[in-house]
Amino acid sequence: MFEILRTFPNDPIPEKIVSGEGMYLNTKSGKKYFDMTGGFTAHAVLGWGNKQIIDSIHRQLCKVPHIDYKTFIDENRTKLASKLLEKSIHGLDRLFLCGGSGGEACEAAMHLSYQAHFLNGLTEKQWFISRTQSYHGATTDCMAIGERPNLDFYNPLFPRKRAKVEEHNKFRHLKKGETEKEYGVRCALELEKKILEIGQEKVCAFIGETIMGGLVGDVPPTDNYWLEIRKVCDKYNIHLIVDEVWCGCGVSGKNFCIDWDRVKPDFIFLGKTFAAGYMPISGVVTSSDIENIIKSTSGRVENSTTFQGHSACVAAALACQEIINQEGFLEEVSNKGKKLRDSLNQILKDHDFYKNVRGRGMRNSLEYSCKEQNLFGIAVSDYMKEKFSTLINGKWHRFTFSNSMLISDEELDSFIDQFSYSFKKIARDWDDKFIEQVSNKNFF
Repeated sequence: MFEILRTFPNDPIPEKIVSGEGMYLNTKSGKKYFDMTGGFTAHAVLGWGNKQIIDSIHRQLCKVPHIDYKTFIDENRTKLASKLLEKSIHGLDRLFLCGGSGGEACEAAMHLSYQAHFLNGLTEKQWFISRTQSYHGATTDCMAIGERPNLDFYNPLFPRKRAKVEEHNKFRHLKKGETEKEYGVRCALELEKKILEIGQEKVCAFIGETIMGGLVGDVPPTDNYWLEIRKVCDKYNIHLIVDEVWCGCGVSGKNFCIDWDRVKPDFIFLGKTFAAGYMPISGVVTSSDIENIIKSTSGRVENSTTFQGHSACVAAALACQEIINQEGFLEEVSNKGKKLRDSLNQILKDHDFYKNVRGRGMRNSLEYSCKEQNLFGIAVSDYMKEKFSTLINGKWHRFTFSNSMLISDEELDSFIDQFSYSFKKIARDWDDKFIEQVSNKNFF
């Protein structure tokens, strides 16, 4: 018998999804789930069954599914670059389409950074510095700059010229009596110290998620953090690469999440939200300055894949950008995210388990603290699935809400009520006996 190799082959066979519409997923058994996870990998940021995106893909498939990025012109690629960049405030003006996943985009940004330094004669700039508690993808180099304990066994395969500084997380690392501004400066000084330890002539780039993403739980930076990091990178001629696979393409309430921080990076890479899960596509946003280095020297970007800028995928991403760039759309995303955070904080702020709720736009997390934290997250998630047919992602120390930007006010209000009720209900029963039942999966 032939079977798919599942990620978790020892787990029970999961439910079969037969269709999706808006915020809902329909199973073969007839269940209908309201999904606050964006398909569990946070990709479905414009819901399911969006006719505008589907029609755009269909039109392109009827023309030609894909034409080579290096050899031919697909006018949708230029249109996509214009739509993506025309309203952003960071000042970058070039889009390099590189593949289908965020990991490919991460590596493409690293390759472009190194190539630019190399072509400028700075051949020793081979080190990349990232942060602890980060995730940038599952290729070997992405794993080397990220930090996922379950992937540690791959360490012997990792490139060696990689280093990390501490995560930027004011909720964990702000010292008593320290202001947020002082903390932002301290983090930048830690980066500077690491650069000098390695040797400034050897460091190629610093890489970080614009907000600490799903691994930690949507931690926004202090107001001055990226400005201070930019100063350090400029001082030592080091590229600044920001990862917006998780938080890019409108989900933060702005075109690019870094626009909140008023900073111009050298590279921004995009992935899962780019075409809202309708097609796989990833890219790197950079500047004509980088392009001019290549034009005046080698004349070729040395990063290439068969399906980079895949034409049907570009058509999907372009349709997504047309939706996101509608008048008032991003303001509404920002306002709904604020409503979610404010409401949950107001309802749960005095609860013993509650620590904080944070995020930007439709990237939000609620952090809690209790005995057997991971099991508590699982218990609340399972309870909401059973009682309300609502899917959430709860584990480790946080609940992460990575829902569609098209969630209605009524749906949002209903979810706030469901979640706050479930949080309080499970917390009220959270004793050793109930924890044992949760651990044995027999509590409902």
